[in-house]
Amino acid sequence: MGYWIHLKRSLDQAMMHRDRCLEIPSGPHRADYWQGGWEEYPDKDSALDALENTDATSQLKCPVCKP
Repeated sequence: MGYWIHLKRSLDQAMMHRDRCLEIPSGPHRADYWQGGWEEYPDKDSALDALENTDATSQLKCPVCKP
C-alpha cells in the first residue's frame, strides 16, 4: 500500500494520506514551491520520514483515511 503527502505551503501544513483516500485527486498532480503539492511514497516508514522532514509547522494525518 502506498502513501501520499499533501504539502500545503500557503497554510504551512503537511498531511499524510493512504493510497486509496478519497481526498487524493484522480487527475494529474501539479506542484510548485509556493502552493505545495502531492508526493507518493511506497511505504509508511518513508512517508513518515518525509512528513517529519517537511518544513511545515503543522504535520497531520488524514482524519478520513487514518493512516
